[in-house]
Amino acid sequence: MLDNCPFRTLKHKDLTIEGYSRAAVQSYWRIPELKLGFDLGAQPWDFMGTPTLCITHTHLDHIAALPVYVARRRMMKMEPPVVYLPEHAVDLVDTLLKVCQRLDRGRQTCELIGVRPGASYDQFKRLLDGIGGMIVESDSATGVYLIRFPAGTNVEA
Repeated sequence: MLDNCPFRTLKHKDLTIEGYSRAAVQSYWRIPELKLGFDLGAQPWDFMGTPTLCITHTHLDHIAALPVYVARRRMMKMEPPVVYLPEHAVDLVDTLLKVCQRLDRGRQTCELIGVRPGASYDQFKRLLDGIGGMIVESDSATGVYLIRFPAGTNVEA
């Protein structure tokens, strides 16, 4: 594998957290077992197989590599990624990707899904479905959910 960006690895039970963060420089994380990533201030080659991203906010150290990631997935004939990001940023990020598409002369195909504080249950459920999770039990009074992840994934506290 190409070693283009450093990242650290932490194992917790059956989950692995991989990533790196340096304030105002770059931040990128993923949980490979869930095929879920967080932020892309840089784009490690090893993260290519991560089809779902959550962007926490739109500072460049968190999104600068998003166009590179989208373009690389297209070049590798992978499915377009699904990107969850703050609702207020969807149009701006869409414009960024369109500008990069014109510069690169290659499609910047992905699904941008805006999320706002207090996001709906439907958005949460769609994210869970995308990573193979399932709500087993919920308490509407507290907003606490018991979630089952894919077989073989142990996320007990």
